[in-house]
Amino acid sequence: MIAVLPELILSGTAVVLILVARRVRRARSAAPWVVAAAVAAAISLWAFPPASSTTAFGGTIAGDRYARFFGLLFSGNLALASLLSVRHLDSERVPPAEYFALLLLASTGMMLAVSSVDLLILYLGLELMTLCSYVLVGIARDRPAANEASIKYFLLGSFASALLLYGIALTYGVTGATDFAAIASTVSRNGVTRHPLLLAGVGLVAGGLAFKIAAVPFHAWAPDVYQGAMAPIAAFLSAGSKAAGLAALVRVCLVAFAPEQRIWSVIVVALAALSVMTGSLLAISQSRMKRMLAYSSIAHAGYALLGLVPGTPEGASATMLYAFVYAFMTLGAFGVVIALGPHGENLSGYRGLATRAPGMAAVMFLFLLSLTGIPPTAGFTAKFAVILSAVRAGYTGLAVLAVLCSVVSAFFYLRVAVLMYMTEPEEAEPARLPIPVYAALAIAAAVTIVGGIFPSTLAVWAVPP
Repeated sequence: MIAVLPELILSGTAVVLILVARRVRRARSAAPWVVAAAVAAAISLWAFPPASSTTAFGGTIAGDRYARFFGLLFSGNLALASLLSVRHLDSERVPPAEYFALLLLASTGMMLAVSSVDLLILYLGLELMTLCSYVLVGIARDRPAANEASIKYFLLGSFASALLLYGIALTYGVTGATDFAAIASTVSRNGVTRHPLLLAGVGLVAGGLAFKIAAVPFHAWAPDVYQGAMAPIAAFLSAGSKAAGLAALVRVCLVAFAPEQRIWSVIVVALAALSVMTGSLLAISQSRMKRMLAYSSIAHAGYALLGLVPGTPEGASATMLYAFVYAFMTLGAFGVVIALGPHGENLSGYRGLATRAPGMAAVMFLFLLSLTGIPPTAGFTAKFAVILSAVRAGYTGLAVLAVLCSVVSAFFYLRVAVLMYMTEPEEAEPARLPIPVYAALAIAAAVTIVGGIFPSTLAVWAVPP
């Protein structure tokens, strides 16, 4: 049970919030503090693990360093999303108990997904995350855009879940196993490599997981969902859902489908190339900040997949590092959008921001540099690592494409910087923010700076499965 203790803490806290804070009016104001205590407990368990790796539930869940790395990431993602949500709960009339309970349960699903070494547990974890996400997107019931986004997300997500489940069924039909190690052993021992049904299973599982990271051609949900959802939820999904999908994809490919490396590498190459091109080109024409960040997230999914293409531990470490860095820099960018309020959702709202709020403009400029991949930010370190892993594996053409798309992305990122520093302000100074929002921006900025100046600080934690 030690291996799943952080998940039990988060899910137990969610149950307490639903049963107590939902009915006791005074307890509702304490909900953020209860969440903070649960996150602190989870982080302490992930950061100070037992001396050896542990397993749970018959070996279907592993408490290895890989799971702990992403467990820390999801705990940080939950903490920052909770801090960024303070301003929206009152303005959007969102019930805090249900809201924080859904955040806790979605994070629990993410942790279960990356800890699982069995396809069925992986599916259950991802579905827990996704089902909570559907509700979170539409939790602001008075906003028609949120309701529409939630329905679209549910319909497309249901289709992706069916793909994933069908792929699991085909894999089980060929190998007779759902355990990752047993699948790889059966494929190698019985000589069923290149079996048509197994290849179909690999493709369907990859497609289902590609939806979670919004990789092309499974990306159609991202722009509408990010635009319709509250900004804190968009930030939570952009960071957490993408990291969970990437983590699951890395473990499935490197462990369960290791004998089929030549096949899934071709799939990953196609997903990466299409994602970096589509995301970078479509982001250019966007005039709304959340939609621009949505297409940006599609491109970043492609960059992260570059590390997985070689199928090596070094490449997987680069993908892990990219997922970690991207989570904090995108949370920071969304944090500035939240800080500026309704004006922050349109690019015109950033005109003259350096004059109105120089500190906010400086923080946003830092996150834009990191998203572009300009040193000395963590974004440069992560992007350099995944591109270098692709070059070392002989995928030079793919690496060149990624560099060219990075140049394209510089246009729409630095366009925001030009608006902030080289135009006259049109709006009044932003309202004073709650302290939790400032704290979230400070944490995200610190990770972005430290990861760029001292890259080994984060890289030493990125141990592949």
